[in-house]
Amino acid sequence: MKSKILKKAIKAPDFLNDPAEYNKSFSRGLKIELNGSTILEISGTASINERGKSIHIGNFSAQAKRTFDNLTALLGSAGAGWHDVVKTRCYLRNMRDYDKFNKYRNQFYKKQKLALFPASICVEAGLCRPELLVEIEATAILGKK
Repeated sequence: MKSKILKKAIKAPDFLNDPAEYNKSFSRGLKIELNGSTILEISGTASINERGKSIHIGNFSAQAKRTFDNLTALLGSAGAGWHDVVKTRCYLRNMRDYDKFNKYRNQFYKKQKLALFPASICVEAGLCRPELLVEIEATAILGKK
């Protein structure tokens, strides 16, 4: 018997607007139901506000904080938290910011009381907007209900 896969868009409108509002063809994330488990695939998320505007221009630490706050909101809107995250993919405009990024990430994960950190990759990349300094994608898995 073939498994039915259900997909639903993840949204957190109090933190981030829907990309379709500014003619972008992607979802902030997808909630995928598969064989009783839930997989969350969250798109690259950055220092964007609820109106789709980049914020904290030129301030790496503030952008990192807003990025993690946005991810937290998206996870929460799908019934998940950081304990459910199994992998992050982190993109920095300039790898010279890696030490600042890693310091903030470590502090953030400690506040989340994570016993086990997600698997991760961090690379230098051109981001979708020139003013953005950090962007993160995440995958989370929620066990069977």
